Amino acid sequence: MSFDDVSAEEWAALYREMGRQSVLGLAYPVVVEPAVQGLPKELCLKWFYQAETIRALNQKNYELSCELTEKFSEQGARTAILKGQANSRLYPDKFVRQTGDVDLWVEGGRERVVDLLSRMGLLENVQFSKHEVTLPTSAFGIDVEVHFDCIYDCRNPFANRRLKRVLAEELQKNELVPEGFYVPTSKFALLMQLSHIRKHFIGLGVGMRQLVDYFVLLRSASAAERAEVSALLKPLGLAHFAAAVMWILSEKLGLQSDCLLCAPDAYRGRVLLREVFADGNFGKFSERKRGSVYLWWLRNRLRVFGLLRFDFAEVSWHLLKYWASFLGLMPERLGALRHTRKGAPRDTRIIRRRR
Repeated sequence: MSFDDVSAEEWAALYREMGRQSVLGLAYPVVVEPAVQGLPKELCLKWFYQAETIRALNQKNYELSCELTEKFSEQGARTAILKGQANSRLYPDKFVRQTGDVDLWVEGGRERVVDLLSRMGLLENVQFSKHEVTLPTSAFGIDVEVHFDCIYDCRNPFANRRLKRVLAEELQKNELVPEGFYVPTSKFALLMQLSHIRKHFIGLGVGMRQLVDYFVLLRSASAAERAEVSALLKPLGLAHFAAAVMWILSEKLGLQSDCLLCAPDAYRGRVLLREVFADGNFGKFSERKRGSVYLWWLRNRLRVFGLLRFDFAEVSWHLLKYWASFLGLMPERLGALRHTRKGAPRDTRIIRRRR
């Protein structure tokens, strides 16, 4: 590969795009090291610094994953690291993946996990959501999400119920890896992460890092595991999205045909790829965010409506749940607004907030 004709502006544009997609660490040894002589010095140093920072963060996350595994094991709780370091360890160089928080599944359900966190002194300033407890960064210096439930992300309640059952069964087969923590099976990772990517795609957006993760997962899975997942795509409502992902992985990233879960779908694949490059990692760089919050909201609603052809069943359930929630909260929001505008006594508003 020759880099002699690449201009400084093109190098800068490539660096920005790799940053938008959260693959700077992955791109560095592939693109930068062979072309270091033709790369602008300032950009080369900047990219090198980013790559080394990513390596250091990965090391910290590996160490924390082991520490958390040991802490919960001492309490008699089974655990598994989800996504993040579980994916990173499968890369040819396990320190190049741009890492985020640590996702830790802990067996026992919500009440037991909360009790464990309380006994371990980790319940202060946490945030609760439907499936996990998010620990404050101050607890370990890195964001940690403690999952007390499976990550199942189908909006279709019937498919979601089936997915939950499959994932719960697979979580009983976790294995200890040389890095010092437990990870779920390839079958679990392939199904959970496919549904998770689709959730972000329909929601606010998804980036190339998640697709590269899936590439690595498929390459590391056995033929038997891929066959099992392939047979479940249609019953779990994941067939359309899987076909889009397979098109990108095969046509753009060069994944071999024997590693694919299903036949690629060019139409859906192009729609997904367009969204990836338009929005960047988790939609953080979307043009839709420009302007007022009302315009951003309208653009998002129109975008989701436009995805009905992509995956009619899942997008329909997404819209149904969104509008049911939105309209259900409208009376409460309007009532609160009218109450405030009428000049309610200050102490009354304080009591309401405390409740």
